[in-house]
Amino acid sequence: MNGETVVYRNEMNLVPLRKFTSTEIDIFFTLCNKLKEQDTKKLTIPFEELRHLSNYYHRSKVRFIRDLEHVYDKMLSLTYTERSGLSFKKFVLFTGYEVDANHQELTVSINPELKHVLNEITGDFTKFELQEMTQLKSTYSKNMFKLLKQYKHTGYLKIQIDDFRERLDVPESYRMSDLNKNIFKPILKELGFVFRNLHINKIKGKNNRKIEWLEFIFEKESRINSKKDYQLNQENKSSKPASKRNKKAFNREKTPLWLNNDEYMKQIKEEIEKDEQDIEFQKKRQAFLDSLKD
Repeated sequence: MNGETVVYRNEMNLVPLRKFTSTEIDIFFTLCNKLKEQDTKKLTIPFEELRHLSNYYHRSKVRFIRDLEHVYDKMLSLTYTERSGLSFKKFVLFTGYEVDANHQELTVSINPELKHVLNEITGDFTKFELQEMTQLKSTYSKNMFKLLKQYKHTGYLKIQIDDFRERLDVPESYRMSDLNKNIFKPILKELGFVFRNLHINKIKGKNNRKIEWLEFIFEKESRINSKKDYQLNQENKSSKPASKRNKKAFNREKTPLWLNNDEYMKQIKEEIEKDEQDIEFQKKRQAFLDSLKD
């Protein structure tokens, strides 16, 4: 799986992956990875390859097909909106989606109106190694991971608490104590391996004691401007800045050491199911509370 890199325009980070489980997020970004720079053509992916790339560990074929269906059902709610006054247009990212159980393959294509999200990307993009995403167990960690990757060269993100809740699809019933236990704690535990010295600051409003902003601070990643600089950086032979004569960026993600930690990886796989069950319980609980308001 090493070398599989997800790249998309930053605007996709504005679309919350509502109600997606950890497994479904992995499948979604695996599809994004396969469809990058494919224009609008249909792409057929064998089940075996899709399972491998998404780190899908269940052996049941029936369950896998069911998960593929759930992914697309939820993707239909991921809409891009363009507004002009009172007028607006809405688009879904993937328009073609066909599961062939007999041949064990998935055929998928991107919406022509949104092909720029995954094609001909030259700036304002988010980039990360697919395996980094699939080895995380918490859905909150996965969603925060892709957002922090957008700011990996600055090492700093400040976000309003309400925006944070929406981006990570946090249940409305969650108080700060719930955020600390169920969201901030797993984010710091898992993403601390990816973003060095990661910490979260809570900022109160000027006229009240309510938390209004969150700051995510971590060690920024250095930009690598040439292949030679990348090699020198990897070998720790030189700290010399990139050559001014070569301005073309050499983009490559570094595989973190924790991906090779077998004990940590085993723990992740054992806890993924429990994490998904907890999330589903919270969703049902929130739906029940909402029904009482009606």
